Amino acid sequence: MSNPLAIGSTSLTAGAEATAGQAALIPTVGLVPAAPRPERQLRTARSVAASGGRSPSRSAPQAVPVPAAVGPLGIPEIVLNAYRSAELAAASTQPGCGLPWNLLAGIGKIESGHAGGGRTDAAGTTVTPILGPTLDGHLAGHEIITDTDLGVLDGDPVHDRAVGPMQFIPSTWARFASDGNGDGVADPNNVFDASLSAARYLCSGGLDLRDPEQQSRAVLRYNNSTSYEASVLSWSAAYGAGATAAVPGTPSPPQRLADPVDVAAAVPAPTTPPPSPTVETSPAPVPAPMPLPAIPGLPQLPCLILCPPPAPTPEAGPTR
Repeated sequence: MSNPLAIGSTSLTAGAEATAGQAALIPTVGLVPAAPRPERQLRTARSVAASGGRSPSRSAPQAVPVPAAVGPLGIPEIVLNAYRSAELAAASTQPGCGLPWNLLAGIGKIESGHAGGGRTDAAGTTVTPILGPTLDGHLAGHEIITDTDLGVLDGDPVHDRAVGPMQFIPSTWARFASDGNGDGVADPNNVFDASLSAARYLCSGGLDLRDPEQQSRAVLRYNNSTSYEASVLSWSAAYGAGATAAVPGTPSPPQRLADPVDVAAAVPAPTTPPPSPTVETSPAPVPAPMPLPAIPGLPQLPCLILCPPPAPTPEAGPTR
């Protein structure tokens, strides 16, 4: 008796040999071998750091302005956050100063209108530099300050100019420059850096800004002008009380409604006599309807509408 497994293995071996023989007979002329695909190169964290974290073919990202969200006090939120952040930092590093955030807001309002209405990028840097007038003495009340920074901050190599939302002159910025947003750079055009630097400047000299007299001295040191001091302190008090400024041109509501007036007494008497009343006349009589036309050879048509009243029947006389 034959073994079926042996028979099956023999047939499989024969089939494989036949297939191999057929493959050897297939011509390979005219076939182009496929090009080997290059291996994918994966960038490691070290290579990304070495290249600066971005592709060399791409340009550096530019600052994009963020729409300013105005808070309930009329101060853009990012600028208000800068004022409050500077207050917290001053309370930690100079607890005896007692700097309130609203004093910084009063200065920021007068100096730059809160960074030009909050025209900053997401990091708090102004989209365009905010520069004061050239301090060459051409304006009344302005000192002559020759250049102290080689024009690095203000772009003027001859005279200095105030820079940024809190309007620091370069020499003062060199003493009190601070990094308020933790990016490792002190930039006078950044609202966080400028607010913290202004806080340090106001608190310098051991002043206690909880004392109104010392607070006035600090503001005058910022700008030696009594009108400037009055404006800053007025805005500071308004912000501290939670008040907002009225919109220019908006009429204020009256304190009370006007008293009611007698309309009859207010209306002047007529100077011309009233026209005489017209006499009503009786209406004109309605004309009698036209009689129906009579057609020869036909009987008289009966009247259906607008008929004349029937003729009265003659009364019979007495019998004789």
